[in-house]
Amino acid sequence: MNCVGCHSHGGGGMGPALMDDEWRYGGRLDQIAATIVEGRPNGMPSFRGKLTADQVWKLAAYVRSLSGQPSKDVVSSRADEMSGPPPQTLTSREPVRPADTAEQ
Repeated sequence: MNCVGCHSHGGGGMGPALMDDEWRYGGRLDQIAATIVEGRPNGMPSFRGKLTADQVWKLAAYVRSLSGQPSKDVVSSRADEMSGPPPQTLTSREPVRPADTAEQ
């Protein structure tokens, strides 16, 4: 679709940069998809009818990933703490006493 012609591999050119956190028409996935489908004044063409819905959402996800900004609705799938009891092999070391080393 020649996105690079205006957005220059995400760094901006004739069109806005996609690698920063400034999103003129919103940076949510649905807002990016709307920009792709509807176009925007002053240069961004509409791709309605030129891309399938699946292609639009995949492209929107790709564009969003360029910014390096995590989505606000992403929730970590894991806890940061250890789960379960500590391993039985985990024992604290006892310090070496000078008297023990002298006997050897």
